[in-house]
Amino acid sequence: MKGRVIMILVGIDIGKNSHFFCVLNRDDGEVLVQPTCFKNNQNGFTLLLQVLAPYGKASVLIGMDTGHYHFALLRYLLSKEFINPIATDMPRRMQGGISKNNKLDTLTICDVLFSSNHKKSYRITKIDKFEYYEQRQLTRHHHNLKEELNFYANRLQKCIDLVLPEFNSLFKSKYGTVYMNIF
Repeated sequence: MKGRVIMILVGIDIGKNSHFFCVLNRDDGEVLVQPTCFKNNQNGFTLLLQVLAPYGKASVLIGMDTGHYHFALLRYLLSKEFINPIATDMPRRMQGGISKNNKLDTLTICDVLFSSNHKKSYRITKIDKFEYYEQRQLTRHHHNLKEELNFYANRLQKCIDLVLPEFNSLFKSKYGTVYMNIF
C-alpha cells in the first residue's frame, strides 16, 4: 500500500457559528476522523486544514451543505486551492430525515460525494465562479431594493392623493428633500 494515494471524502455540515466535519476513506468507507466541531472563523478553518494536511490536497474531496453561512469557509478553502464541491441538504430530506443532526449530516454529505446514484449530487465551485456569484447576488439585491423603494413610494403617493389631493401641486418635485421631510 505504500505510495498509494488514498482518496478521502470530507463532509462538512454548516452552521451559523460553528460547523461539523468528518473524514472518510473513499475506498472502504472507513471513518478516519469522527464528526468534529470547528468554529466558523479563521481559527476553526485553520484547525480543519491541520486535520486535512496529512492527506494532501490532491486526495481530498470536500462537500458541504449550502446556505449563506458556508461562504466564509468556501472562500477560505478556495483561497487555499482546494477543489470544493458543494452538496445540498436534499439527500437528508430524501432519506426521510426530518430533524437535523450535525454529526450524522457530515456522514450523509460524504455519502453524497461517494455515490453516483444522485442525479445532481454536487457541483464544483471555482474561485472565479464564486466571485461572479457574489456579484450577481449584489446586483439582484440592488434591483430588489429599488423595486421595493418604488412600491413604497407609490403607496405613499396613493395615501397623499387620498388624504391631501392638493399636496402635490405645492411642490416642484415629488419625493424631494422638503417634500419627504414633511411626512
